[in-house]
Amino acid sequence: MGSYSKKLIALAMSAVVGIGLVACDSNGESEQVQEEEETTQERTFRELTDEDLESLPFFATGPIATVDGDEVTAERFNDAVFEQVERLPFPIQPSMVEEFRSQAVDAVINQFLIDRRLAEENIEVTDEDVDALIEQFKAGMGGDDEMYKMQLEMMGIDEDDFREQLVEHARLEKFLEQEYDLGIDEEELRQMFEQFKHQFEQGDQVHARHILVKVDQDADDEAVAEAEARAASIAEQAQADDADFEELAREYSEGPTADRGGDLGFFSRQDMVPAFSDAAFSMEAGDVSEPVRSPFGFHVIQVVDTKEGQEADFDEVRPQLELRAKEQQFREHFQKFIDELRDGIEIEELADNIELNVDPQAAPQGMPPMPHGAGQGQQLQLQQGAGEGGEVQIDPEQLEALQRELQLQLEQGHEGHNH
Repeated sequence: MGSYSKKLIALAMSAVVGIGLVACDSNGESEQVQEEEETTQERTFRELTDEDLESLPFFATGPIATVDGDEVTAERFNDAVFEQVERLPFPIQPSMVEEFRSQAVDAVINQFLIDRRLAEENIEVTDEDVDALIEQFKAGMGGDDEMYKMQLEMMGIDEDDFREQLVEHARLEKFLEQEYDLGIDEEELRQMFEQFKHQFEQGDQVHARHILVKVDQDADDEAVAEAEARAASIAEQAQADDADFEELAREYSEGPTADRGGDLGFFSRQDMVPAFSDAAFSMEAGDVSEPVRSPFGFHVIQVVDTKEGQEADFDEVRPQLELRAKEQQFREHFQKFIDELRDGIEIEELADNIELNVDPQAAPQGMPPMPHGAGQGQQLQLQQGAGEGGEVQIDPEQLEALQRELQLQLEQGHEGHNH
């Protein structure tokens, strides 16, 4: 198995113990988020049916381990696996099942140890703590509310569920801050800025709308000619002095951006396929193009506005830097915390109590269509690999690029990424 595939599994299972987000201090007075009886860290697990269990790549029929003689129950394990599998936009490949099972066992044992340790602490989590977490999470995406909503959709949860998870994460974060005296100084942020400055620099951008006339890459000459003729007719209408491009897009465009007048927002040159970018970046505000062929069909493009590139500014990107620094600190100390929890305890894994539903030697499974995103988003507008109905079919061989694609293909049918 490739190292990237292993990274994807680790990334998925990390959510079991909530290591992907970053909390912050809160000194404000408010009511506790959870009722008093919930502060004991006792968990409740969903009741899974036989059908639910059969849908998983594996499930526990009994305790998956004992920790100092205490059982890590099947209910705990199956609940965690179900939650992760439910969120994944792709089926677990047969060749990855054993690795996924191993990491699931480790993650659930870790969560058991964390629950046991935090149950000994009296750590209060307030509404303000959770609000601050959400703001930091948004800051990591440039403070974009739409991107935040898209991210939640990709994770397969609504904001209420997300807030519940943040309560648990905030409690763990506060414990680590107290235990290890975490903090970030100005010099550290400045060094990080210099190290990653290139990632925050913004090249030239174009704000465009487009009308898509779909035609498959491998379509015959007659189909291509017909699509090009339709696009040319639309372009002629769009170039008229009194034309309303947005109305034309709503009427003629075959892409999901049609309902908002074909609006793509601002995007950088590298965000779109070369043919689309070459055309858009050669135009001036107000220009309407002739039909432009891309792998997804013919585009009629209208440039709305342009922005020159900007160098990164420390003060502007400080929220993202703080988020990155805290996340890095959290991950490092989280692992230290886990190592300390596991030190000197007796863990017996009970592998015979885990039943596989997938044969690890079976042929790779095809990827199902990824769900449609709901947000407008920036730079996520052109779809790669459009199938019938604007859905994206991902072949198993694309796993190496999946993490990137999960970001770039949130909004299905937004026709034409260069990936």
